[in-house]
Amino acid sequence: MEQISKTLNKIKAENNILYIIATPIGNLGDISLRALKILSSLDIIFCEDTRVTGKLLKNYGIKPAKLEVYNDHSNQKHRKTIINKIKNLNIKLGLVSDAGTPLISDPGYKLVKECIKNSIKITHVPGASSITTSLVLSGLPSHNFFFGGFLEKSKIQRKKQLKNALNFKFTSLWFESPNRLIETLKLMIELNNESSISVLRELTKLNEEIISGSPSFVYDQITKKTKLKGETVLVINNNYQSQYSNDMILDLIKQDYSRFSTKELALYISKKTGLPKKTIYNKIIELKS
Repeated sequence: MEQISKTLNKIKAENNILYIIATPIGNLGDISLRALKILSSLDIIFCEDTRVTGKLLKNYGIKPAKLEVYNDHSNQKHRKTIINKIKNLNIKLGLVSDAGTPLISDPGYKLVKECIKNSIKITHVPGASSITTSLVLSGLPSHNFFFGGFLEKSKIQRKKQLKNALNFKFTSLWFESPNRLIETLKLMIELNNESSISVLRELTKLNEEIISGSPSFVYDQITKKTKLKGETVLVINNNYQSQYSNDMILDLIKQDYSRFSTKELALYISKKTGLPKKTIYNKIIELKS
């Protein structure tokens, strides 16, 4: 504990710098000691919603500095006002989002761009991100990936995005509204039900849920839910199944052949590999015969 205190005492926020600070995406415990130290020493914190950030600060006993709104509705005039504060007021300032890392699918990049344009120093206090968390938990290849942001509201445009994603030779991640998720999964089934996908919800929270497999399998599981809420991440990979040769699949079947019924084993291996349940089922029947 003494060593931790010494380390924390060395962390100090400086004037006339914009601190970009990552906050938890769900579990309030997912915030770094450095982030807490910096947040407690800032004069102004720019945030999407003062109520959300206020709740986070209160949880850690940090007396709120001045909280000012910076969100999707902030314009160039507002950014210019912020730039003037950073340059002329000799104070400590930070930028946070409601959850996760600022600039990822939010307007923070426009403010950072203005800072660079005005030779203002910026620094990042790293932390939670729903993108990296989803990639790690999806079980899909993570060595090379693409983040596409939010899927389009238009069904036609969304279908084009998904079609492109299925042609990628790497994993792609997308944000989707829970209200459109079922429709999006139907599109995935229509486009290519042999692909491997993962849907992740309520990340790092008590009810965290990860559903992986073919689009039809994930669709079946999602439609059993009475209500979907919160941000959803869709992870897609169309080349994952090629990693499993016929012999590898047969080995997986043999490993658990005596533990499950044919239907249960097909579901178990499908969830484990991301391969379609029907494909596994047929191979089990083939092996039995």
